[in-house]
Amino acid sequence: MNDLDLLRSGGVVGGGGAGFPLFKKLSAPAELLLINGAECEPLLKSDQYLMQRYPKELLQAASRLASIIGAKEAVICLKDHYSSQIRALTDALPSLSLAPAVRLHLLPTVYPIGDEQALVHSATGRTVPPGALPGSVGCTVVSVSTALNARRALEGKPVTRRFITVAGEVKRPGVYRVPIGLPVRLLLEQAGGPTVSDYRLILGGPMMGSLTSPDTETVVTKTLGGVLVLPADHLLVRHAELPPEQMRIRAMSVCIQCRTCTDLCPRHLLGHPIYPHLTMRSFAAGNRLEKSAMLCMECGICELYACPMGLNPRRIQQKQKAELRQAGEKPAFQLKDPPALAEYHQAPSERVLAKIHASRYDIPVPENCIDVTAPFVCIPLKQHIGVPAVPCVQAGDPVQQGDTIGRMAEGALGADVHASICGTVDKIENGFIVIRARS
Repeated sequence: MNDLDLLRSGGVVGGGGAGFPLFKKLSAPAELLLINGAECEPLLKSDQYLMQRYPKELLQAASRLASIIGAKEAVICLKDHYSSQIRALTDALPSLSLAPAVRLHLLPTVYPIGDEQALVHSATGRTVPPGALPGSVGCTVVSVSTALNARRALEGKPVTRRFITVAGEVKRPGVYRVPIGLPVRLLLEQAGGPTVSDYRLILGGPMMGSLTSPDTETVVTKTLGGVLVLPADHLLVRHAELPPEQMRIRAMSVCIQCRTCTDLCPRHLLGHPIYPHLTMRSFAAGNRLEKSAMLCMECGICELYACPMGLNPRRIQQKQKAELRQAGEKPAFQLKDPPALAEYHQAPSERVLAKIHASRYDIPVPENCIDVTAPFVCIPLKQHIGVPAVPCVQAGDPVQQGDTIGRMAEGALGADVHASICGTVDKIENGFIVIRARS
């Protein structure tokens, strides 16, 4: 097998985003490989832990992936206050002979600098056009966890585990090494359980994660980076649970069109023609859709940091994006000059945490992760962009950790999936393969 085949059969997908299959991303040549070590979301510590714990492996992975795409060098991008991670990577570099070369680039500690387009701009000075991908300016971006998964896949070891930050109102917050397919409720049990009786879960980070009820049976996937436990009356929960009609009434009543949501929008600061204040105006009036909402990256700055009235521009833009797509709209946008003094309009990460009332949940990067055991797993056949994998096992089959249990559909975009524990296939239904551990 060549390197791309090994990545495909190893089931490696983007661990920091929507789960784009890595073999497909790396099939296009690029001038630069950027390793995203910014860990975009506040509170999440998993990639920081990995950089601190496996610096040599990450440097080797970066160079190897750069060679696959023909890049002249790899650049590991991490925030300038990650002192332990910077020291670990810097100390490891002299002992390695890497070609292509690998260097570090320090990013400002602002949110959301881990967004691909903000990262590219900071590391290279190039601006990705609206609606385009980093490849349009000669860059490929890969997260830390994805790069390390790729290194293992190139050694014949598929993706079966995910490093996850568990934080918030939980007894033992930290970084957990979790089998793919473990129900989140079992992960919380191994973290000591919630410290409050009435709570909600955010899957992902506090700004861009998805709110879910504790009663919802969700599982760990290749793309899940965090599980946050928040009180039911927390600011983030209240924002996420507000009904659309209430959002409209509030927009009509108190939106003052100050345009702070636009002035602080990270994509607007890059020169993208996105105007959240106009989306608020059109939503309140109810007479048209604001097409620039299609450019929203849903980072939450407009809603949770910028708006002085506590309104919901992010959720309103999400709603208008969905309606525009349903209507078949595909507007074209042109890059504009960025606003004057754009760098001074960025949101410091500590101030973002304070604004969302989450500073007390910010834990230090742990020295060690916690390994999680699983009595059973429910492994989704679709944890990636594209079509679901096709089962290649049956109920009653014994499996070992790492065995392929679902293969990428022939001729389609997708990824293989693998057994994350040793055991027996219990059943295959509703897009999941359930494996019970051997007793």
